[in-house]
Amino acid sequence: MQVPANILSLKKRVVAEIGDDLARHAPESSCLLLDSTGPSFTRQYIVLNAIGMERLARFGEIHAFSGSVYALFGFMAFATGRNKVSIESLCHEEAETVFRNQHHVGRFSGLRSIGKLMTGRPAFGTVDPLIASLEYMFGDFVDQPFSSFGSNIHVYLAQSKNAPLLVLSNNERCSPELEALRALPVKHIIAMAANVPIVYGGSRAGTPYFDPVYTSHYVPTLKQITATERHTLISTPWRSGEKDNRRYLNCYPSGNARWLMLKDFARLVSGQRNVSWSRDIYTAFKVAA
Repeated sequence: MQVPANILSLKKRVVAEIGDDLARHAPESSCLLLDSTGPSFTRQYIVLNAIGMERLARFGEIHAFSGSVYALFGFMAFATGRNKVSIESLCHEEAETVFRNQHHVGRFSGLRSIGKLMTGRPAFGTVDPLIASLEYMFGDFVDQPFSSFGSNIHVYLAQSKNAPLLVLSNNERCSPELEALRALPVKHIIAMAANVPIVYGGSRAGTPYFDPVYTSHYVPTLKQITATERHTLISTPWRSGEKDNRRYLNCYPSGNARWLMLKDFARLVSGQRNVSWSRDIYTAFKVAA
């Protein structure tokens, strides 16, 4: 697979910054925050693989939002050899067609989805395509209950636009109303975390929680997570550099992140071909730093 220069540069920068950060701060005494990346959650694979599975498990806390929840559990499957489809196969155009068909049925599905958005309705109205993609790539790995995973993982969910965010974890920080979700297959947790209301329908019967990015409490929650003395490594599309006890790692290549997200969003909704996700996976796992 041919990888553009800006993605190669992204991997080189990410590997160098993570190496520097982990040389100065032990994972056990650090927090990892995986911010939302829009439709291009696969950029987080580059970050996560640079950290590595062994060091990831040692982080004192891991906080994940939106599509980065998909990336976090997907990385665990890739890193432990539990992916159902090989990375080489995922980089083939046949896999890209599978993912498009999971979202779009029929020749004019893209036009219908755009029409729905223009009239204020969600493009797809169900998280079924997300669950189908998880089952296709990871098989029985995502059938494991959330309770099977580490107590350092914190997943954020929303129930309404103006209510405080809820946190799902296997420790005492878990919101009481979410404790029952620990028994659910993790694929349903991932789908709810990435349940963008304008795309997949938001909160409704059978899917009571949605992507917390689309609430008034998203940014305050990010600030609350980092308002501690613990060093925090933050993978985000929006900034780079260090401030106080925080290190911001920009997980996007050079260019305008909002514009890149918008293009990926447009491809998703309209049913157009998109190779960026498979390119990110290939870069993360198959390209030397």
